[in-house]
Parts: sequence; C-alpha cells; structure tokens
Amino acid sequence: MSSSTRPSPGAGAFSQPLARRLALHPLLAMQAGLLLVCGVLAAAIWLRVGGFAYTLDAPYTHLSLAEQVLHGTYGLNPGEPASPSSSILYPFLLAALALLPLGQFPPLLVNLGAAMASMALIHGLAREAGIRLDRLAPWILAMFAATAALALNLAGLVFSGLEHSLHVTLTLASLLGLLRFLRRERADWWWLASMVLLPLLRFEATAALLADVLVLALFGRMRHAALVLLAGALPVLAFCWFLHSQGLPWLPLSVLDRSQVAVTGLEVAATGPFAVLHAMYGAFRQNLMAYGGTHILALLVALACCFRPEPRRAVVVGFCVLVGLAQLVGGSLNSFSRYEIYVLVLGLAGLMVLHGQALDGWLARLRPGRAVLVCGAALLLFAGYVLRTADAVPAAGNVADQQRSMRRFVVQEWRQPFATNHPGWVNWRNPHYMLDLSGLGSLEAREAALAAEPDWAGKLAVRHGVALAMLYDNAIPRTPPAAWRPVARLVLRNRVVTAVGPSITFYATRPEAVAAVHDALGRFAPSLPSGVQLTMLPE
Repeated sequence: MSSSTRPSPGAGAFSQPLARRLALHPLLAMQAGLLLVCGVLAAAIWLRVGGFAYTLDAPYTHLSLAEQVLHGTYGLNPGEPASPSSSILYPFLLAALALLPLGQFPPLLVNLGAAMASMALIHGLAREAGIRLDRLAPWILAMFAATAALALNLAGLVFSGLEHSLHVTLTLASLLGLLRFLRRERADWWWLASMVLLPLLRFEATAALLADVLVLALFGRMRHAALVLLAGALPVLAFCWFLHSQGLPWLPLSVLDRSQVAVTGLEVAATGPFAVLHAMYGAFRQNLMAYGGTHILALLVALACCFRPEPRRAVVVGFCVLVGLAQLVGGSLNSFSRYEIYVLVLGLAGLMVLHGQALDGWLARLRPGRAVLVCGAALLLFAGYVLRTADAVPAAGNVADQQRSMRRFVVQEWRQPFATNHPGWVNWRNPHYMLDLSGLGSLEAREAALAAEPDWAGKLAVRHGVALAMLYDNAIPRTPPAAWRPVARLVLRNRVVTAVGPSITFYATRPEAVAAVHDALGRFAPSLPSGVQLTMLPE
C-alpha cells in the first residue's frame, strides 16, 4: 500500500472509507471535541441549577445594560447614566441580539460561536505553518481539541458569558492575518477589521492593534497603518468622550474599579509619569503572583528563544511577546481565570507556527498511545485551568442560589425600589429601581463612597425612596448605617466559587419598614433553593 493511501495512525476504529472522508475535514473533528466538553458542562449546570445560569453574575449586568441601551440610557437604571461594562462593543452586540426572543442566552450563543471560530482559526494557523492535521485520526484531533478546551479554560469562558471568548477569537484572527500578510505582502480585509475591533472589545487589546500597525509601517504600508490606527483609535476616543458627556469618568467605572494603572493614567497630570510606572510595576508583580502569570512568563521566554533575524520569525515573536507583556504590566489575571486566556492561546499558537515543520514531522510519527499521554501531560501542566473549567458547575450554582433568588424576591414579593452592593442577575429584567452601592451602576454612590461622606449610603437610600437593602457582608459598605435594621441573612450552603461572599444580609433602611421586609421574606422563604439558607434575625 502506498504512503498516500495508508490509513492514518489510530484510524483502525473506523472503516477506511469513513476515516478518509472524515480526515478531509479535520476541523469537524476539532469542533466535535470542543462541543463535547461544552455539552457535558451544560448538562452538569442544568442538573445543578435546574435550568441555566452563567458562572458569573456579570453577564446579567451586561444584559441589563444592553436592554437599557435599547431604551436610550447607557446604564442600569432608566435615565441614570453608568458604565458598568469593561467592553465598549459587547453590550451593543447584546443589545442587537436582545431584539430577538432569546432570553438570557445571547451571551452563551455569542461565546459558543466565538469558541468554534477560534478552533477554525487554529486550524487555519496550522495550515499556514505547514502542519497537516488531516494525517491524524478524527478521534485524536477531537481529543486534542477537548484537551485544549479544558486545559486553557476555553469551555469555561463560554459559560462565563462575557466577551473573553471573542477576545481569543479576534487575537487569533490577528495572528493569522499577520502570517498571511508576511507570506503574500497583501492585507486581508478581515485582518484589518480584527485590528479595529480588538480595542473596542477590550481596552488592553490596544497592544495588539499597535503591534499590527507597527508591522504594516515597517513593511512600507504606511497608508494602511495610518487608516487602521485611526479606525481603531477614533471609536475608542469617541466612546470615552461620550462617557464624559454623560457626566461619567473618561474610562468605564468597571475599568477604574479593577485597574490601578488606568486610574493613575487618568490622573497622570497630577501624579506624574513615575506614578504610572509604579502602578505598572505593581500590576506586573501582582500578576506574576497570580495563577497563570508564570505560564505567560514561560511562554514569553520560549517565544523569545525562537527569535531569529528573519522577518517572519522576528515579527511573530515580537507580536506575541508585546501582547503578553502588555497584559502583565497593564492588565489583570484575577477573576475566575478569564483575562489571560487570550495570551496563553496566542503564545501557544505562536509556538506552533514557529515550530511548524518540527510539529508536522512529529505528528507524522504520532501513535494513539503517545497522543493520549501528550493530552494527559497537558492536562497536568495546566491542571489549574482544568479545575477552573470543572468549577463552572458550582460557580453557576452560586449565581443561581444567590443572585437568582434575590431577583425573584424583589420581583415577586418586594416589588419596590431596593439597594444592593453588587449588581447582576438581581437587576436584569427587574422593573424596580436599583440603588447600586458598589458604584458600578451608580456614579452617585461611587463618588459618595470615595468621599467617605458620613452615612452616605443612608442618605442615598432616603433620596431614592429605598426601604430594603440586600448587602453582601464582605463588600462596601463594610459598616451599614446605624439606622438600618438587619432582618434576615441568606447564607450559601455550598462552597463559594464566584459569589462575592457567602452571606447576604437583608436590611430595613427605616424602622417602619421592618415588618414589611420580615413578612415578605417569610412568604418567600419556602421557595428558596436547597443551596441557600435564610435565617431571620432578632430585632
């Protein structure tokens, strides 16, 4: 039998004609591996929460923002501007999908589509690097894809419901377009589009835009570089100006809440450039101490070792290293392993491209047993992300037990304005006013908290006619106003994964409201899920 007709290694489990047909479409096998992991996670979440819930409460904040955008307000309450989203583009994408009867599922559909697109881009990168994936049996390719979905938390990102799956997709598209440009010296339109969209999706993605623009300039495409830079920068600047015109800070409140580099950058005129450098050093130090920081640093070192004074290799190494360093010194690696995934995927894809010839030869000699061992080693090396993916199930349970219960209580029993110190599911499709004491959904609350005004939360509650406050005990305000009466406490029975804290205290913000809050909670208590316990507190 000639080498061209010999069955692929590991294909004996299939009939030869079927194996050959499937081998012509390795992408289908890769998609099958990804969908298998996502399907298992979805089923486990469904069994755990009796329906569906995201692993974080933030997607519900984005859904709330998207629906308010359709009604003319960029915020969480009608007519009250706020900027609780770290992404410019994502809420508007959800707003367009909110016109369809999809309920809470637009983020899930967007992220699942983005994850599948990422697999397609990895397939395209392999082809660009000269790696023949069609030489592998379909089940081996599916196993590799499933391993990547687990070891890199790609499946976990899908169920987080935020923009990070799209960030991975656009970053891979940027790398693939860059490779095609280096080979043909012609820029694909979708490559230029991915550059423009990246900073609109995540502010830290500006590093990828600048890296691509620099490549265009170095290769003499000055017109393309200028147009792409303008097309990428102007919408971001316009959005910042829009926030300022609404009386909000130049950057979203969620960005300022998480990034000391962003806060210091806005105040550089007062603090000076050394304060920015100090903030960048602090972010770098904190990120290296977080899980994932050493993975990124090891990838950057491995990429740097691949540098050669040859344009294609030098550009790929420079692009990947610049993007990774930007995340380490200006971004974050906290919050359920979602911010850094695009850097890990980009770094591994870069190494795949740089070692394409060697990988192709290795795959030609790969046998099923060795493939299984490689997948096992990858799962061990990235065990933290594998466990994070598995944590999607109890994380969704946290969100359903706490935030869904809070929303049901307000909508079904309380039916009046309320206060909380963390937005999320509690305010999605809730017709009653929410006073967000965390400051993400209320600039008024943010400024009062920063100014440390005496009894600032109590004054805001009176101003907005709020008689009920549902506060996480470990979040701001740490000490509620003395006049507020604790009525009951809702406590998670299960392990805290993504919940802000294990307990929420229900307060009556004025004495005459104690009986009303107590009675409403008494009526609601029998319908609570088994994952939480409600305890009435003595007066």
